[in-house]
Amino acid sequence: MSPTPIRRLAATALASATLVASLTGCGALSGGSIAASSSASGDLREVKTITYVNPAPFYPAFDDVGRCFEDAAKKNGWTPVEVGTSGSAVDNQGAIDLISQAIANGTDALVVFPTIPELFTPVIKQARDAGIYVVAQNAGDPSTGQQTQVGTDATQLGALIAEGLGKTDPNAQVGILSGSASTTPHVQEIQGFTDYAKEHFPNMKVVASDYTNGDPTKAPELFSNMLTAHPEITALFPIEGTSVAAAITAVKERGLAGKVNVVANDLTDDHRASIEDGSLLGVGEQGWCESGTKAVEAVKELSEGQTLPAFIATTSTFYDKSNLPAK
Repeated sequence: MSPTPIRRLAATALASATLVASLTGCGALSGGSIAASSSASGDLREVKTITYVNPAPFYPAFDDVGRCFEDAAKKNGWTPVEVGTSGSAVDNQGAIDLISQAIANGTDALVVFPTIPELFTPVIKQARDAGIYVVAQNAGDPSTGQQTQVGTDATQLGALIAEGLGKTDPNAQVGILSGSASTTPHVQEIQGFTDYAKEHFPNMKVVASDYTNGDPTKAPELFSNMLTAHPEITALFPIEGTSVAAAITAVKERGLAGKVNVVANDLTDDHRASIEDGSLLGVGEQGWCESGTKAVEAVKELSEGQTLPAFIATTSTFYDKSNLPAK
């Protein structure tokens, strides 16, 4: 291993698996505080190399994680390594293979996204058995084998988006497109949205809900069908970042700009531009840079023998034209 910090995106030719975890809005726990073991099967391990397995290098938010992960690792004098799968969908088996390779390469710590926890459990436990620290991001639970999870409080994020939408359209009739009915972070985010709306905007309703089942190419047709079947819709809420452009396009193509708002997750450059031109009302930003930084901080604390909570939340904020931060 080179002594200088490395930031690599390793391409793989593995087949793309179903996208079941959100590319946006994907916090699997909501405020949990179960203690997690701080040491790896006994003696503490000195950290020299830390590896981040990027689940979707094509999505800008995960690059933000990597950038801040790298900066935080360098401050500790560690060698940061980033690897990621290729393609335009989450490749779970590819990510698992990259974790296995990192274990074989002798990494001292891992930052991973166990998008389907049960699939990742064996390789995470393999890492823990090898004395490697494991911090998960936005997915999984303690039974997966990780020592803590850093990420979004999805219930809170959903509430923030309902609040932001309600300021413009308190009577919004909403169509939601998410990954699947069994994608826990999406279920939590929708629940947070509907619970907040019920309490603060009793006339705001979710009138349609559908799923991409991991195939973002389905989003344009699903939004078109949704708007046809529910002409009363005044807002679209695509939870996955890969579906936001399809929602904006569906609204424009039907001549509904100004009549149907779009709200989403993550302040990417594209989403910022859409907020500025009015085609996107606002987004719930999940604190992806903070997630990368806090993951490294968690590894440092584990290497010092500290016991961490099962979930470490990042900061979520709703942004629209009124409060867009400077670039």
